Amino acid sequence: MPEMPKVAASGRRAPENLLGLGRTSIQSHYRMALDNLPAGADRPPLQDFDNSEIWEWIRSWVKTTYETDIESLFVPADRRHAFESYPATGEQGHYDLAGLFAPDGSIRIALAGDWGTGTDVAQQVADSMVRTNPEITIHLGDVYYVGERDEVKQNCLGIDTAHYKGVFWRKGAKGSFALNGNHEMYSGGHGYFEDFLPQLGIPGTQDGQQLRSYFCLETPVWRILAIDTGYNSDTLFGGCKLEQKFLDWLQTVIDPVHNRKPTVLLSHHQWFSGFGDGDYEEPADQMAPFLKDQEIVWLWGHEHRLALYYKYKSPDNHLTAYGRCIGHGGMPIEMPDAAYPNGDRNQRVEYWDGLTDIYPNRFHTLGDGTVTGSNGYVEMVIQGSTLTLEYLDADGSPVLKESFVPGGGAWDGTLVRTVVNDPHILNKITYE
Repeated sequence: MPEMPKVAASGRRAPENLLGLGRTSIQSHYRMALDNLPAGADRPPLQDFDNSEIWEWIRSWVKTTYETDIESLFVPADRRHAFESYPATGEQGHYDLAGLFAPDGSIRIALAGDWGTGTDVAQQVADSMVRTNPEITIHLGDVYYVGERDEVKQNCLGIDTAHYKGVFWRKGAKGSFALNGNHEMYSGGHGYFEDFLPQLGIPGTQDGQQLRSYFCLETPVWRILAIDTGYNSDTLFGGCKLEQKFLDWLQTVIDPVHNRKPTVLLSHHQWFSGFGDGDYEEPADQMAPFLKDQEIVWLWGHEHRLALYYKYKSPDNHLTAYGRCIGHGGMPIEMPDAAYPNGDRNQRVEYWDGLTDIYPNRFHTLGDGTVTGSNGYVEMVIQGSTLTLEYLDADGSPVLKESFVPGGGAWDGTLVRTVVNDPHILNKITYE
């Protein structure tokens, strides 16, 4: 943990401030306080846990974190921003992308996960994402430290604060969306729902803006479905359960059971991890009945790395997915424990960005000596039946490119995956 907040030469938050940040509300609230010290202070106020001020600090923390960890037993859930259904008018979060196609009949979508750090590399990633003029940009969630309204303004809307220069999230030429993450919910989600979403969406639609934390984008062949695993991530057990209002919308407005399409699923949290960072099985179990008898591509963040998994079919819920972790948008890239990704897991890692001895040029040493990996983003291109995913570094350098097309003459529910370009920048894992 940094002893004092650091400012980059640009005036933005230094990445060292984010090192070692855990995934609990109390850690994030402490780090937020540390990163916004009053002038002349050398530590957050009320942080001496051995004096009488501890109870005032705890009271303040409970009040601001709403429904988090143990205090969720005592603090009413209505202090969180409400999880709402779509209004009965407008597109109801279901958008036909055909009218947004480029002249060649394609649509380009740039995606980044765990981007909202307020750092120079976050701005670099956002700027690189729009260099090819994508029609849409999508953030997979997490605005640090706790997604409070001032942090959203600083880390996403480019508004300077007394401590740091702001960072702009870049919109696509036709629109932009953002998913909800656990860090947004550490402050009840108000910054995300009330300040960020009104700036997003597809202008010219009846909805006018992004109204909810879940949505669906469709081409004639492909469906991109965004779900909210963040809303219930900050509860006592943190299972990321999907809200019933979302499931009702999915069944009635999208109806993927009777209107089957090859699908890209977007979420903040991973279904599973090959790196010991936990599995979130409940959202997968809830989605499985809607996606039965078909293979999907699932893009998620939460883990701060780039990792591609071999196709995996659950023996329990029978959901089949090509899992892709793209949580390398803004946080310092984590070096995995030595036991991973070669641990005894069914969800095997095909590619991951993590060996300094093989690819030393893809790693960076911070001011405190910490070695971190390369940040980056993903560019999705849909043209006809072909969906292409290209993984790029923060400066736009290519890492890996793959494509998916529906299998069978009349789609049989499978996906045919092709590695379009592999410059061998990533480490390929060999299993016995």
